[in-house]
Amino acid sequence: MKENIESIVVKTLLNLGISPNTKGYRYLRDGIIMCTTYDNKVLLSNKKIYTQLAAEYNTTEASIERAVRHAIKSGWHRHKEGFAELIFMNTLQSINDIPTNSVFIYTVSEWIRITNFDDELKKHAFVNKKLSHLANKKVSQF
Repeated sequence: MKENIESIVVKTLLNLGISPNTKGYRYLRDGIIMCTTYDNKVLLSNKKIYTQLAAEYNTTEASIERAVRHAIKSGWHRHKEGFAELIFMNTLQSINDIPTNSVFIYTVSEWIRITNFDDELKKHAFVNKKLSHLANKKVSQF
């Protein structure tokens, strides 16, 4: 499932104009994956995300935050307009607003979680419907 979420995150970041050769791209990708796959109901704070990423990449939290901000700002001017509106809907005041690091990370991760789980729920509903139909069919045969 993590590979699936990683590919969704990568496609989303590319469609939002974040280039993979930007230094903050990896940090942003990993931070969104952390937020999307985090099992605890309590949302990770940016501080915790930056701390984990800094330890993983052997750098400081400040450089993580700065690189993420740079990736978001540089990508925001190249993003696909309709796609950004779909994800960020009412979180920004105007089209010219650039989302903050936390708004970007949490909004993208929630959008991925919602769209991913909606697909999973549809699959499970379809499978459950098929199984219950087969179970009813077998019961009626006896």
